[in-house]
Amino acid sequence: MSTKNIRWSSLLIGILFAIIAILAVSFPVQNIYAITWLIGIFFIANGIMELFFRRLTKAFVGISSGWILLLGILNIIFGILLIIFPGAGSTFIIYLFAFWFIFSSVLGIFVVTPEERTSKWYHFFSVLVNIIGVIAGIILLFNPLLGAFAVAFFVSVMFLLIGINYIFDAFAH
Repeated sequence: MSTKNIRWSSLLIGILFAIIAILAVSFPVQNIYAITWLIGIFFIANGIMELFFRRLTKAFVGISSGWILLLGILNIIFGILLIIFPGAGSTFIIYLFAFWFIFSSVLGIFVVTPEERTSKWYHFFSVLVNIIGVIAGIILLFNPLLGAFAVAFFVSVMFLLIGINYIFDAFAH
């Protein structure tokens, strides 16, 4: 294989993603802090976009909404708090995931989809997965450090898969 056919930018990005994956799983506490900061940045960006949307709505429709203004300001404040207090924000996010697992899984146990009505095996599998979700949520409630490791692991796997995809892309041309 000739080096002329290698897309070097994809190869470098793929290697960078693989390194980030290794770092993410190696340093789970710092990883959850970084994720908390990113979520804080997303909240701030969302708040700014809501304020901009409010201004556009007022300009085009002639109606201004106080609710959009309030939501935009609250998003910005919440984002700033997540960035300033990443420890508390990380704990909040882990507990939020725990409650989300529990509530969505309990709902999944009692709500039967049309697909589940047609297949008893699918219904059994769905109930089993939702029971595991409830158990995982309860475990996260009582062991938030495990949640930090789980988040670090999943982020690491995603970065590794993205990196592998870029590396394959580098040699595909």
